[in-house]
Order: sequence, then C-alpha cells, then structure tokens
Amino acid sequence: MTAAAMLALAGLVVTGCSKGAQSSSTSSETSAAASPAAEASAAAAASPAAVAAAGAGDVDNGKKVYGANCASCHGADGSGGVGPSLHGDLKTPTMPRTQAALVAWIKDPKPPMPKLYPSTLNEKDVADVAAYVLASFK
Repeated sequence: MTAAAMLALAGLVVTGCSKGAQSSSTSSETSAAASPAAEASAAAAASPAAVAAAGAGDVDNGKKVYGANCASCHGADGSGGVGPSLHGDLKTPTMPRTQAALVAWIKDPKPPMPKLYPSTLNEKDVADVAAYVLASFK
C-alpha cells in the first residue's frame, strides 16, 4: 500500500471518528464518498504518531538522518542553537506542524538553512526527518 493510500485511509478513520456515533446508513456512504482533498486535510491533522504509522515517514531512520544532518544546527534535542528550535510552533518561518509543510520546507528551505535535498537527502530521508521532528519535538 502506498503512503498516499495509507494517509487517505488514516483520513477516513479520523473523519469517521470525529462524526461521533451516527447510526444512519449514510455515514459509511459519506465517508466512502469523501473527496481526496478532505481526506488529505484530515490526514494532515492526524497526530504525529498516526502520520508516522500511516507510512508518511520512518521515525527511526528520521532520527538517524536528523542526527547526521540537522542536529548540529537545531540541537540533538531540537531545542535550537545556530538554527531555530523545532519545539512548539514553528515560527521561523511560521508554518503548520504537518508532514507536508515540513517536507516542503526541508526540500526548499530559506537561508540560512542549507538546501540538502536532493544532493544530500533523498525523498525518503526528507519524509523520515519530517516524521521524526513531528513525533519527537512537541
């Protein structure tokens, strides 16, 4: 199953759970007919553990990649240093704490953060680091 399919499935689960206990026969029909945009939105709002579990990134590999490429600026514990802290709201720059937003930033960062993708980090490494940051730095 692809990561996109897993995220869509996670979105359906989150959407279904947020509706509460509806006993009508249309609730499953509504969930099954949900648009891909709604599913992606619900998946993006899922917890970091759910995002990682849905296949958006390998947290263990992300920890290794982070340690080798990111910790020197952001700190081993994400508390910052040369680079900003990765805890709490990501205010420098302001961005949502979602897998998609972190992946986009890592792929195309603004200076002074170095651009490590695609020369140093590959697509999987980027997804794994994003999943690690979401799961580890609250």
